[in-house]
Amino acid sequence: MKFFLPLLCLPLFLYSYSLDELLELSHNNKLVKSAEHTLTSKELLYESSKSSYLPTIDIGANYQNASKETPNIAQNTLKAQASIRYTLYDGDKRSNLYRQLESSIDSSKSSVEATKNTISLDVTRLYFEYLGLEADREATTQAIEQLKEELKRVEFFYEAGTITKDEVAKIDSRVKNTLVLLQEIELKRLKVTHTLEYYISKRVEHLDGSTTITLPIEQEEILRADLKALEYEAASMLYEANIEKSQNRPLIYLDDTLSHTDYYFDNKSLKSGFLVENQNIAMVNVSWNIFDFGAKTKAYESKLQEYLSKKSILEYEKDKANVEYRLAKRSLLIAQEKVKSTQAVAEAASLAFKLIKFKYENKTIDNVAYLLALSEKFNAQRDSKRALYELEIRKAELIYFSGKEIKEFCR
Repeated sequence: MKFFLPLLCLPLFLYSYSLDELLELSHNNKLVKSAEHTLTSKELLYESSKSSYLPTIDIGANYQNASKETPNIAQNTLKAQASIRYTLYDGDKRSNLYRQLESSIDSSKSSVEATKNTISLDVTRLYFEYLGLEADREATTQAIEQLKEELKRVEFFYEAGTITKDEVAKIDSRVKNTLVLLQEIELKRLKVTHTLEYYISKRVEHLDGSTTITLPIEQEEILRADLKALEYEAASMLYEANIEKSQNRPLIYLDDTLSHTDYYFDNKSLKSGFLVENQNIAMVNVSWNIFDFGAKTKAYESKLQEYLSKKSILEYEKDKANVEYRLAKRSLLIAQEKVKSTQAVAEAASLAFKLIKFKYENKTIDNVAYLLALSEKFNAQRDSKRALYELEIRKAELIYFSGKEIKEFCR
């Protein structure tokens, strides 16, 4: 017996996740990590681009062997040099590149936030859907227990010869149908828990149903993170177009080279006095592509069209988001009214069932009316609880569509 005790106690120790815990875990899943890696990649690219515009220093050395000496060419020559190069002007390419990369980074930051917000909404929906299924299971289990009790009662009367077999068969078939319904509810519940496992990368057996959503005091709409990401992405594309445009402007850069040369003459009498061992040469170079058959102009126009495309998508998504926000507000009002109506229906169904049960036990009505009243009672109780959970989902949707983080309003 002592070996079975741990098994009997095991369900008591199954961990129940609250909504706040689910959201915290889901914000560290692989999808979010991927978005964060993309952000880090862009930040490193930005640092690399800034470094590339700092002065560059190169060092080098060479050895030269000549088959025939002249006054200016030794048989063996060793040369070491160091050069520094710095871009003075590149047609504003540098400033546009920095702005493009900064906008790209801001877009990725908003994308990370948007990914978390979308996951929060999905997880919240699953959480309250699970609780709704738990309410379905509870109501269905209670209905089964009551039907089984009723089945025992009618079997007793059937054996006593006071009722017909078809009345027993009706109750029995209802019990079997309700048992199948219970299995279907359990399957849906398992699908929800398995889907949650995708989000949090942990096994989910049970959820704590104590969390509710509190609506923010100020319900004004702010720009959602996914729309911010699109906004920054469009700005980044505009700066990319300006980078292409800068290619049509002059490039000015400074080049300074310091060198030291050792000359080894086999015939020292040939060595010229004009040979220089230490030399420093500074140059300012100007390069300007004045004709390329319009290649750079077309590249600029291509990027500009991409920017206009992104801008159109942004405007469309903003209009769509505004509609979604207004619908979310309307859905919340309907959900609040539904809670009131389903509670009233549940109370009425319970009172009606008590009366019908009394009449049925006194044989003034048949079992069809009794079974209908029983079904209406448990359906009304289930619908009442489901309406409460649906209200929580509508709250979460309004928070999401208003541009806020759901996790901040979990209580």
